Amino acid sequence: MTPRSATATKSDLSRAAIVERALTVMDDDGPDAVTIRRIAQEFGVTPMALYWHVANKDELLAAMGDALLADVAPPPATGAWHVQLRGVVDNLIASLSQHPAAAGLVFPRILATESGLRITEFTLALLEDAGFARKQAADLARMGLQTAMMLVTQLPGAENQAAAEERDRLQAEKRAHVESLPNDLYPRVRAAAVDLTDCDDEAAYYAFGVDLYIEGAQAQLRRVKRAAG
Repeated sequence: MTPRSATATKSDLSRAAIVERALTVMDDDGPDAVTIRRIAQEFGVTPMALYWHVANKDELLAAMGDALLADVAPPPATGAWHVQLRGVVDNLIASLSQHPAAAGLVFPRILATESGLRITEFTLALLEDAGFARKQAADLARMGLQTAMMLVTQLPGAENQAAAEERDRLQAEKRAHVESLPNDLYPRVRAAAVDLTDCDDEAAYYAFGVDLYIEGAQAQLRRVKRAAG
């Protein structure tokens, strides 16, 4: 296999460069394409050269998850609690959507990195100060991350777990299957074939998903306060 970049040489090799190249490979060719051998080929070096920077594939995957979290910062600590909570989820989506195929790597790293711990601490304090009990705050903080991951990884039509050249074909096959369903049994599914298999407005899609999470959190807090009398 020819390295993706003709200018990549052994002198380019660093942990950060390896992680960034691995994220690009996952975006382009799907998760299964990320192996030590493949990333070494991308740089035109032997796999042994990578082991100076990452011990194995598991460490590489962990570092990829850490890289996605590295740029996630808490939003400004101003405004209503639910506005700040929306900022947390929006910031997560902004980072994860840069490399959607790798978004699933973030969840196991959220409590293992300084940036992940910082955003978690901010969110827990925000929710507890708003009136949620500690357990409720922890559940809501977790669900905020899960919401961001779900929205990014399940973007209609993205098919980001497959290689890039396969995605249009998979999307077309899925839509064709839906449109071929018996109309007497699934009229609404057929009518929504395009909406179910494609996303023509990512910003609106993300905003709607975050709205559901935030409005659910607000409704839950109202119930908590009513129960407390």
